[in-house]
Amino acid sequence: MPKPGGGLELWEGGVEVGGVPEDPYQPPRSDGEPDGRLFDKHALVDIVRGWEKLRIAYKLILLLPGLGIAALWMTRQQLPAIFVVVQVVLVAIAANLAFLLGPAAELYFRALFRRGEPIGFGRMLIFGAGLVVSAGVFLVALLLGML
Repeated sequence: MPKPGGGLELWEGGVEVGGVPEDPYQPPRSDGEPDGRLFDKHALVDIVRGWEKLRIAYKLILLLPGLGIAALWMTRQQLPAIFVVVQVVLVAIAANLAFLLGPAAELYFRALFRRGEPIGFGRMLIFGAGLVVSAGVFLVALLLGML
């Protein structure tokens, strides 16, 4: 119903903002950063660059054991070369997917607990833990290859 002053009559509990009622179905406003971002773009660049450097080390560290296991499969187990090549490719893809858990963990840790600030030695701890898990997978493959 129009009000005598020309404005709108508000429903009970409504809030008028600048002569127009505020939409009660809109999500609440956040009191986050002034630009609305909770994470800094420079922090993302830092994470990506740091982990891409570690990816090279990760591949080089796991390359020698991986090739050794492939050689054992071909010699001791007498597996066909095509089977071993397919297995090597599948393991390489899985290793790269597993590697992505490291930057994802750092991203979440920095976003939730550090407001985008670096975690210092934490990146190397995450990398080391992932490398130990990956090496454990290679160890299991090596033990299975020796049976």
